[in-house]
Amino acid sequence: MNFDWRQIFNFYQRLSPRERTLLVAAGVAVFCIGLYSFIWQPLADGRVLLARQIGSKEKQLENIQLMREKYLELLRQFEASQAVLEKADEKFSLFPHIESTVSQVLGGRDKILSMNPQSKIIGGAYREESVELKLTGISLKELVDMLYQIEKGPHPLRVTRLQVKKRYRDPHTFDVTATVSMLKKAEA
Repeated sequence: MNFDWRQIFNFYQRLSPRERTLLVAAGVAVFCIGLYSFIWQPLADGRVLLARQIGSKEKQLENIQLMREKYLELLRQFEASQAVLEKADEKFSLFPHIESTVSQVLGGRDKILSMNPQSKIIGGAYREESVELKLTGISLKELVDMLYQIEKGPHPLRVTRLQVKKRYRDPHTFDVTATVSMLKKAEA
């Protein structure tokens, strides 16, 4: 079956000028609607979708960069901690050190209510040694000096818990409960 353009041309020639104008206008309208529906609108929708996807990917990239910075900071902290653990003296004993430091800062043992040593294994590779201190009637200056001596001393010690209560009868002295900890490599 062959398509014959002459039949269409003959049909068009038989139409009145008004019908020809209407037919051309309808053809142009169908062409414009088709052009808009099948070419222009899909391109515009694709452009909007692409812009949204680009925005989403840029946010993901920002999040990845932030996570990378956090990771690198944590890695630096971990490596610094590892270096401190490598330098740690295995013969160092936490309890006597804390007892002597606190006694030296407070001017004796009379303000020490109790000192309780504790030890626990963390993750199989490390051992956390800690001493819980209960002190009574110490001044703010003594507390600050004691914390400074503990944390800034030659050994990698940290105050992991601190509770300070103001005394009812003497508001310039405090009762303190503190836990001082250090990490050591667990013995194999």
